[in-house]
Amino acid sequence: MKLSNYFMLALVVLFFALGFQALQEAQPEAKNEKVYQALKPYMPYYLEKRVGGFQIMMKGSNEKEKPPITDVFKRLEQLEKGWGQQHLKIVGDDLIVMDANKTQIGKVSIKLADEKMWVKTFFMIQ
Repeated sequence: MKLSNYFMLALVVLFFALGFQALQEAQPEAKNEKVYQALKPYMPYYLEKRVGGFQIMMKGSNEKEKPPITDVFKRLEQLEKGWGQQHLKIVGDDLIVMDANKTQIGKVSIKLADEKMWVKTFFMIQ
């Protein structure tokens, strides 16, 4: 084989390696589906699809963010974690959802240890 063939092969391998790494970095953290789906109606953030990609909208207001498409899921996750730190509290086997005035607006039952652990680590609450 010629040196140019090795060079082309190295470029192809490098291209795929960098693409795979970028894909792994853009993936959001794993979520406990049962708890996350139960909390979703209370979360003020949602994705809206547009022609140019996604934008993050806030329920009840015109506030929106348009992060780069590679960062949209990471940014949504950051916003949800910040919301969870301020609006969630664990009491026994229940996850209490509070509004901005700290009054209870909902309750989610979390009986399994892995569900409690996920809530504590994902939202960084006690």
